[in-house]
Amino acid sequence: MNFEEYKILHSETIMYYQIIEHDIKYIYSFMLKGDAKEHLDMIEKKTLGQMVKMLKELDNSDGKPLISPGDYNFLSQICENRNLWAHSCYTEFVYIDNFRYSDEYNRQSEKLRKDHDRVERASGILEKIRIDYCSTHRR
Repeated sequence: MNFEEYKILHSETIMYYQIIEHDIKYIYSFMLKGDAKEHLDMIEKKTLGQMVKMLKELDNSDGKPLISPGDYNFLSQICENRNLWAHSCYTEFVYIDNFRYSDEYNRQSEKLRKDHDRVERASGILEKIRIDYCSTHRR
């Protein structure tokens, strides 16, 4: 993949992580009893990892989880990947002369493509859950 494609995929991947985090916060806020807007304000500064744990605990509290254990496992794994793409992916290769031809760049490019595709799918699934759940539980 050329570097321009890499930068676009990287940007889209970060966007999908942000959308996933947003949707998790919305689902969580609507699951809590009371004013969803107040709940959103309360959790505004929570990280993706914190929100996955909080949502899982709340979602499973009634014995009828909205999201499957496998999906929660996947959401837990993406937290680590998001940190890589947000904080260190470029430093894996950018200091190498002619990095575009390096093994490090090629490995990162392949990891990025796979992760991009995974979080794109996950984002679509969570968006559907958010829309369906929040529209039927509007307060």
